[in-house]
Amino acid sequence: MRKFLAAAASLAAIISILLTAVFIMSFSRGFYEYEYRKGNQAEKIGMSDEGLMDATVTLLDYLEDKRDDLIVVTEVNGEEREVYNARETLHMVDVKNLFQSSVTARNILACVSLALLIGLFVKNKKRYFRNLKTGWYLAAGLFLLFVAFVAIWCIADFNGFWMQFHYVFFDNDLFLLDPNTSIMINMFPESFFFDIVIGVILISAAVYGLITVLLNVLAKKEAAA
Repeated sequence: MRKFLAAAASLAAIISILLTAVFIMSFSRGFYEYEYRKGNQAEKIGMSDEGLMDATVTLLDYLEDKRDDLIVVTEVNGEEREVYNARETLHMVDVKNLFQSSVTARNILACVSLALLIGLFVKNKKRYFRNLKTGWYLAAGLFLLFVAFVAIWCIADFNGFWMQFHYVFFDNDLFLLDPNTSIMINMFPESFFFDIVIGVILISAAVYGLITVLLNVLAKKEAAA
């Protein structure tokens, strides 16, 4: 029972950390600036760097529920126009709902993890960190297998992975945008999303590694006490 509580608490924490890493990458303004410079996106689209970042901040504010619309007007190829068209706007309604649901899920998982950790402590204070270490390894081992599978899939066929992701989480094809008419798809090429996925994996792995080291140290101290 104690190992089960520890593993369940660990798995909930692991997924919560992963979702947090997704939010960090997805809402980092600096990351967008870096990606745009790397791909020379502003010039390719026909926008200024300032116009491109203004459109991006508008989009991120919308996803974070800081604004109710995606209306942003800037100069594109020498003409003033709204950046996002109707299809893109409808797709972002779905994306916003997904983000908001993910925030709720992250918060619930964090609370569940905390409650289970408290329950584990009440069950056995003397072997708390050793039980937690065992549960962490069980949960992390299973999760790392999943991450390895996703990483290999992304490297081998990122387009296939990305399409399947959309089919799982969206019940329409609004995410299929025409690069000839859609500014959004030109803002975020496949390489952009590949870098986000890799960034999420690296951030999560770093946090998981720190937790693993900390648990090992605490478990040794507990055993020696």
